[in-house]
This record gives sequence, structure tokens and C-alpha cells, in this order.
Amino acid sequence: MKRPDSEVVKALATVVRQYPALLAWVGDWRKHELESLPHNINNVAVAQGRCQVLGELHKLMLDAPDLAAQPVREAASSF
Repeated sequence: MKRPDSEVVKALATVVRQYPALLAWVGDWRKHELESLPHNINNVAVAQGRCQVLGELHKLMLDAPDLAAQPVREAASSF
């Protein structure tokens, strides 16, 4: 995953705090993609990539408030 700079992490933390429904939606979307992965016969590689990206995005969204609260040097080493 490309490392987001501190401004992006702060912005994401703000969005997650103000709109927790967005975090829940991404989590549900990730869960849906993971559950449908075994049944995907068209293009498994694309489905796996989608699961990977959604998983990383969801993790970043979960961690963003904590990362935004850390000093810049510590936050950069957390990735």
C-alpha cells in the first residue's frame, strides 16, 4: 500500500470520527467481497485484489484516529 502522508491520515481520521457509517459500510463491503470470493469463477485475481484493497483501506480507516494522534515520526513508522 502506498503510504499516505500525515495530512491524508488526519483527514481520514476526521471523516471516520464524524461519519462512522462510512467505516461500517466499507467493513460490510469488505466482508461481502470476502464471502463471495470462493464462489467467483469469472476472474479470481480481480476479486482477490479487490479484497486486498478493501482490507487495507478498512484497516487504515480503523487506525487513522490513533495514527493522527501520534507524532509524525511515530505515525510514519507504523505502516
